Amino acid sequence: MRHIYEALAVAYIEDYTYRTRMEDTEPKTEAILCEQCQQIPAKYKCPGCLVRTCSLACSKTHKSEANCSGQRDKAVFVKRADYDANTMMSDYGFLQDLTRDHALLLRDAHEQGVAQVKQKGRAGQNNTVSHGDGPPNVPLDRSQRNIVSRAKEQRQVMIRYMSPGIKRHQQNKTIWVSAKSRLVWTLEIAIPEITGLPNKWIENGFHDVCQVGNLWTGILSEQSNANEPKADGGDEKGSRKRARTDEVRLQLISDDGNKYLFKSSVPAELLQVLKQKFSKLPVEDLVWLIRIQNLPANKPTFCKIDPLQPLYTQLRYQTVLEFPTVYVYSQEPTTWDGHAVTIQEHCVAENDTEDAAIAANSDKEAAVVECAIAANSDKEAAVVECAIAANSDKEAAVVE
Repeated sequence: MRHIYEALAVAYIEDYTYRTRMEDTEPKTEAILCEQCQQIPAKYKCPGCLVRTCSLACSKTHKSEANCSGQRDKAVFVKRADYDANTMMSDYGFLQDLTRDHALLLRDAHEQGVAQVKQKGRAGQNNTVSHGDGPPNVPLDRSQRNIVSRAKEQRQVMIRYMSPGIKRHQQNKTIWVSAKSRLVWTLEIAIPEITGLPNKWIENGFHDVCQVGNLWTGILSEQSNANEPKADGGDEKGSRKRARTDEVRLQLISDDGNKYLFKSSVPAELLQVLKQKFSKLPVEDLVWLIRIQNLPANKPTFCKIDPLQPLYTQLRYQTVLEFPTVYVYSQEPTTWDGHAVTIQEHCVAENDTEDAAIAANSDKEAAVVECAIAANSDKEAAVVECAIAANSDKEAAVVE
């Protein structure tokens, strides 16, 4: 960026010299009146809309009446004749902001473990840029960086955060509990086989030492307090207390035997459909899947998880966008958004998946090479046989 700043400085000096010479030769013009009060000569110019004012009072009145922010649009085109020192300093600050944001993105990408690829610059030099197959990188606050770091080091799971404006980012309430060294997830459960109503919901406060299957059986077996009859009357305090009990409450058991009170937020309408469709099916007979990230959208790949094992053991070596989404099926799916589905029996590290694909491709290439060599050998053998036969016939003719 340094050469850009130097070029701007040189351009400004040349422009300033040119303006100075022109001002010395041009006749003086009358002072422009304040566009707000129309009485006093203007001294200031609004950076946002270029309105001229004479005082702070007129400037405030202008911003209030015109709803003007008073800030210059840093990306607006400025003619060379209108380029001055203030415009140059604004551009200089704009470039500094870009440099700072770029440095923050690179740092966050490094902390999230995003791969760095090298691309050749205009002068043939290799410039390191942020790259990843997941969503764009966004600056993280201290708590988010701590979650990403702890999850990667102690749970071997990669968490990717999305842009703050995305709904999934706003729904994420995942935290790292340092006292117990575990993740307390926001968990999404989706049942794509259900149609006609929302077929997924968000659970908050799910300890990664608990089992998803335990949550599933608890939801299907427990009765929601919202379906219990409520007594009429009572004060406002009692009404608020009853409102807090309109939920499915159950106990989840962790891998060390501890019990946790969990409040499920499954919608009542969806809960009734779940009971009708899945209440008679054992949890181990269902198909539990999580989607493997960093793959093309037209190649949906899922891996099976064991619902009767702690969640952290099933997410190991995987990449999660904000929080996990668990898909539940009564039988294995064959398509996803019109594309053929690939299902792995066990979740493996993403590098292992890539290595397997490379190995399969290498085997395919080796088979093609072998076939080509065999075909070429057969062709050469046939040519040799024809040459020998022709030579033999020629010698026989000469002898005769």
